[in-house]
Amino acid sequence: MTNKEFIIQQFKKVKKLGFLKSNRKNNTGIGKTFEDYIGVVENNINEPDLAGYEIKSHRELAQSYITLFTKSPSFPKGANAYLKDKFGTPYEENPDLKKLHTSMFANKANTYAGKYTFQLINDKTEKKILIGVYSIKTKKLLDSSCGYSYADIEKVLSKKLKNLFYVSAETKTENGQEHFNFNQADIYENPSFKKFINLLDKGLIMYDIRIGSYQSGSNYGKPHDHGSDFRILEKNLCKLYSKHEKIE
Repeated sequence: MTNKEFIIQQFKKVKKLGFLKSNRKNNTGIGKTFEDYIGVVENNINEPDLAGYEIKSHRELAQSYITLFTKSPSFPKGANAYLKDKFGTPYEENPDLKKLHTSMFANKANTYAGKYTFQLINDKTEKKILIGVYSIKTKKLLDSSCGYSYADIEKVLSKKLKNLFYVSAETKTENGQEHFNFNQADIYENPSFKKFINLLDKGLIMYDIRIGSYQSGSNYGKPHDHGSDFRILEKNLCKLYSKHEKIE
């Protein structure tokens, strides 16, 4: 049995179970529930989840951005903490500490805190994707010292995201508890770095920074990194991969 046949078989076993009570109460409940039933051990390592496939789940009617991968910038060391400290905004309840939560694209600038704009810079000469921070008033580039090497992005695409098993679920709520019926899956194989860069340039891939500060406990004041994500709309997944197969 091939890895593909195995994961399809596991999916069909879960599908036959019908509606399943969510194993977690927030938005990540859908992924946690499916992975529990299919046999994935929760982890943060840069390896596929099961049988060489990265597994992602979504609610049937949702058309939203999904996280392709979470990765801290390649350079410099401590890049996220540096960006937070230099360009972040204070917590209202704790103005001595800062946070930086923003989303950006390569084809347009955003607006942040009324002072800055963030925009990804695709430096094809240096083979880097840079996080550009500009003055909202002068449009001058203030900082582009943090970013990703092409090599690091290529590594994620060729290793963790080489095969993607994307599961859809019908949902219902009973007694305040969400339930999922995992009824369809899509298999995506062989992503292309060239396609990734093309989608990035067109503004079809979004980049999120989510970094705060611990406001209590032994880590008080230290960076609390919730992850830096490259994200894509579900409908555009097929534009990243060369092979796509539906599983009913």
